Amino acid sequence: MRIIYTRHARQRMIQRKVSEDQVAEALSSPDELIPGESGEEIVVKRFGAREVRIVYRETDVGSILIYTVMKPRIRD
Repeated sequence: MRIIYTRHARQRMIQRKVSEDQVAEALSSPDELIPGESGEEIVVKRFGAREVRIVYRETDVGSILIYTVMKPRIRD
């Protein structure tokens, strides 16, 4: 699987302290998958108390375009 990141996604990963390894893990073994509003998918992965949401779309066979990484929530 080839993962392509938009500039926006890279910026959000830095801000949210989400690594490429975490993105790959979320895509390969999500805790939840939510359909987006415009044909994209939102994958949810929990890393301990952190929750990461990644908005993406499959572009062609074997490629995934990451649009953004959403703000993780702290779970009680």
